[in-house]
Amino acid sequence: MRELEAELEAEQRRSRDLAAEVRKLQRLLQEQKQQADDERRLAAEANEQINQLQQRVKALKRQLEEAVMKVIGWS
Repeated sequence: MRELEAELEAEQRRSRDLAAEVRKLQRLLQEQKQQADDERRLAAEANEQINQLQQRVKALKRQLEEAVMKVIGWS
């Protein structure tokens, strides 16, 4: 009988340990998901900034070309 009680206790302990490990892994998974979401958001923001800067560079190039043409035209 004591042997069965000891087995039961051991099994209950393993069950508690496994439950704690599952909770730990669930927290870790949630943290990883949050980190992935944050990185996706930051990447999207960076891409938007890149697009804006590319548009700004194009506008500045166009202004420079116009200024050069005016100077050349006045020479």
